[in-house]
Amino acid sequence: MATVSVSRSAKASDKSEGLISFEEAMERLSREDRFRATVYAMNTLLVQKGIYSPEEFEFQFRQFTQKNLE
Repeated sequence: MATVSVSRSAKASDKSEGLISFEEAMERLSREDRFRATVYAMNTLLVQKGIYSPEEFEFQFRQFTQKNLE
């Protein structure tokens, strides 16, 4: 799998002190866990940036679930 190098901002670098490296995380996680980590990271960023609220996310999640259980 090819990956693209991303330059990290100083703000992101400050928060990453003491965390596992991205490369090590990619090596150690299963494919399913990498997907879960990606979804977690994307949703966290979208909520933090005000793209949508936790309530909007929960509504969409419930709506998807209901549609797929019918």
